[in-house]
Amino acid sequence: MKQFVPLRQDAENKGKLIKQAGDRHATPQEACKLIGNFGSAELKMIKFVESHAAKCGIPPHITDQMKAGHKNTEALQKKVCAVAEQAQRQGPAGPSLSDVLGSSASAPDQPENKRGGGSTFDTLNGNVLTR
Repeated sequence: MKQFVPLRQDAENKGKLIKQAGDRHATPQEACKLIGNFGSAELKMIKFVESHAAKCGIPPHITDQMKAGHKNTEALQKKVCAVAEQAQRQGPAGPSLSDVLGSSASAPDQPENKRGGGSTFDTLNGNVLTR
């Protein structure tokens, strides 16, 4: 089991890196690489458990659980790497429409809140309620 501990710690460290990348909203390219590294660490653990299961008395359901977890990791990696590849194909974002037209993105200046129209209580001499 002394040989398994470093494998587990490596996988845990790589899992923490993924969490940190998610917390700081890392790019899909970086996330794809980190998930791939974590998947490799998972595979090393699975291979160790498979090869030492009989000698160390590891129940078969442990290996099955690890394999199921690795399948989830592979599915996540496919999704994230597909997003990364798509973003890379699109290249950098070009100028926006407002940049091309030379207009600002903010709303045009509005005059102060002057009432141009009337309301139900307005008469020819102004608002009856304000007299």
